[in-house]
Amino acid sequence: MRPSIIDQGRRRGPVIRAATIFWLAMALGAVLSAPALAAPEVLRVRYFTGPRHTRIVVDLTDPVSFEVRRVHGPERIAINLPRARFRAQGMSTVEVTDGLVERIRRNDSAQRAQVVVDLAGNVKHSVFALAATSERPDRIVIDVFRQEESVVVAVPRRRPRTGEGPYTVVIDPGHGGLDPGAIRNSIQEKDVVLDVCLEVARLIDRLPGYRAVLTRKTDYYPSLGRRVEIAREQEGDLFISIHCNATRRTSVKGMEVYFLSLQGATDREAKELADKENAADLVGLAPEEADDDLVMSILMDLRMTTVLHESSRLANDLLASARGSGVVTGRKVKQARFQVLRSLAMPSALVELAYLSNGEDRKLLASKQGRRRLAEVVVDGLLRYRNDGQAVVAVNTRGDWTQRYRVRSGDSLWKLARRHGTTIDEISRQNNLRSAGLKIGQTLVLPEVD
Repeated sequence: MRPSIIDQGRRRGPVIRAATIFWLAMALGAVLSAPALAAPEVLRVRYFTGPRHTRIVVDLTDPVSFEVRRVHGPERIAINLPRARFRAQGMSTVEVTDGLVERIRRNDSAQRAQVVVDLAGNVKHSVFALAATSERPDRIVIDVFRQEESVVVAVPRRRPRTGEGPYTVVIDPGHGGLDPGAIRNSIQEKDVVLDVCLEVARLIDRLPGYRAVLTRKTDYYPSLGRRVEIAREQEGDLFISIHCNATRRTSVKGMEVYFLSLQGATDREAKELADKENAADLVGLAPEEADDDLVMSILMDLRMTTVLHESSRLANDLLASARGSGVVTGRKVKQARFQVLRSLAMPSALVELAYLSNGEDRKLLASKQGRRRLAEVVVDGLLRYRNDGQAVVAVNTRGDWTQRYRVRSGDSLWKLARRHGTTIDEISRQNNLRSAGLKIGQTLVLPEVD
């Protein structure tokens, strides 16, 4: 008699259960014997202080979930990173004391890594994550903001380009803070351009009827959007962003000047450079700040055609100044879609002063005198633009070139042209100069000054 189905099930039940237990045991053993996943590590904690906020960046080996807690009495922010640990065992407390953040501390435990930001008061903050790029690791960014009323506008606002008040030139030193820009032989782009821009501002402020505004005066990083905001808040008449160049080809040297292209870059090199400069803002740009609608709104305003034309003219006059200076080679004018040029409320240009990757240019960029002379080239280009291509600082009406002058340390053709109310080209013509370089003790004929 064949057993019933029920009887078959009863007999086979123990066999099935035994097999199930066997395979579960095998699977559990495999799981237990597998190597544990490596815990994410906190590589370092960095910070910098800007005029509007303090930024703290937590660099990580891998993306990690995190919890943010705001604690009162005393005021602090705690960022908990489950499963993470600190790689550098020596890092414990970083003193900041910048008026917003007192210090940054770390707390270790077996379950988590914790970063604690001790605050100077009841201030606002934001926390967001940024994914890794080819140059930067995964990171968590903590921004601590100053009160809005503490942001001081340097001068009363005025309507631009109406003849009221001084002609305002907005000068933007590229990079800064956690973003050094190009680096060669320990020379950092952010330091070079800040020095040059401070000198450009000093020279502009000495010109009658002119006023200089800097987007940064120290080593911090304003976001690209903030740089444009400053230009608008100060109602600038002109915007010049200053950078240094670098390339693998060490023979390439000289100055290049860019103005905005709404269609795209003029060549592959220009596109790569614009991508590099725009990508730098990932360090300082929260995701919700991105706004590509700006260009579209500009395209709808026909007045911007004039601004683009003026930007082209400005770029060409800046390059003409380089070519006639004897200081730096003038390469070419290019177009690219630099984010910092997209405000288009005023004529705008981006100047790549010289190449840090070229030995001759690097020597110029590294020296204090070289940076001063590059600043003079930029101001001369600005004045060419303001005077329809002629670098006339003040018109000398006497016309009698009778003063004999012996060149001193620190002299340049730009300074002598400015002092004597003439042009670099005219001094060169009157003295049969084959280059713009001067030697101490050299005798020149210059126009008499009142």
